[in-house]
Amino acid sequence: MQYNQTYIFNELDKVNSLRNRIAHHETICFATNTSTIDTSYVINIYSKIKTLFSWMDIDSNSLLYGLDHINRVCAQINQLKAGI
Repeated sequence: MQYNQTYIFNELDKVNSLRNRIAHHETICFATNTSTIDTSYVINIYSKIKTLFSWMDIDSNSLLYGLDHINRVCAQINQLKAGI
């Protein structure tokens, strides 16, 4: 895989798409255009964000301290899915 300007732009665009969905109060815990519970989209974008932070030499653990609830909330959603 080649990490060039186009690749980085596309990764940032994916992050921005999630940001827009959140800002417009759209659901993010369902698979696209379905009613199936699926947190993989959010977890994938979250991973991209942390990767981008590491490329910029940003300590994501320090930056997100006290704010980082993504994994816990996604795990709770997945537990609800398992109980259905």
